[in-house]
Amino acid sequence: MIPFFFGMLIFVPFAHSTSVESCVARNTTYSIADDKQCDKYWQCTKSGKLLERLCDDGFVYSQLIGQCDYPHTVQCGDRTILQPSQSTHPNCPRSNGFYPFPASESCQKFYHCLEGQAYEKTCPEGVIFDDKSMTCIHPDMSHRADCAATAVLNFTCPNAANRYLKLRFGDHDRYPHSQDCRKYFICLRDGQPRVAGCPLGWVFNPKKGICDEPRKVPGCEGYYGGKDISNLVKESESEGFQFGVPSPEFFEKIKNQTEQLLKNHNNQDKQKQEQA
Repeated sequence: MIPFFFGMLIFVPFAHSTSVESCVARNTTYSIADDKQCDKYWQCTKSGKLLERLCDDGFVYSQLIGQCDYPHTVQCGDRTILQPSQSTHPNCPRSNGFYPFPASESCQKFYHCLEGQAYEKTCPEGVIFDDKSMTCIHPDMSHRADCAATAVLNFTCPNAANRYLKLRFGDHDRYPHSQDCRKYFICLRDGQPRVAGCPLGWVFNPKKGICDEPRKVPGCEGYYGGKDISNLVKESESEGFQFGVPSPEFFEKIKNQTEQLLKNHNNQDKQKQEQA
């Protein structure tokens, strides 16, 4: 799971009485959650003045970290009210957030909506976008019924219809991919499939159920063509191999975009505090 915890703020100065905890003058400004609306909070200034604040559309206020955050990381509880959507983009229900493509189009793709603009993203092969955890995960781990593992991976495990079938590796078994010597399927105890793959320089050996040298696997001897296998193996070992898992760089761009937005709004927040 990939965590996102960047607060976004827009400001609507507005003194108001509320049933939230009392605003007491201190030597610093602090925030108080609204008791009914999850994307609204109150800022108590050094002078004891209470100001109404709203999170950017798509974010909600986290009492845990004292700033706005993505909804999937926040427990709103009884704070069920939200501001009306400010988005005008057809693929962004709200101005900020992560939203899946329709399953009929793609289970891997999703939109990262940032300040009302939609940026198309794609999960790596073998994993899908889960709109509950807001990250790329194995299909069998997702609640999306329209993105079932067997349909997404186009593979049905032999033990799907026979849960008592003996598994060679204790809690799972492994089967070859029909079109790629490097890939293989992991069949879990519950009959759900996952796709996996061997590091560069290796191919899957269906007889042994492990990654092996191409020359030892009938039909896969020429998988890498004329490339030097030893160099491919060294390259894979130096870079670290993870198949079907988003690399750190995959979400790095998303993180940087969001952090920049946070920085801009924090600067606005500081200016508002100085004027209060």
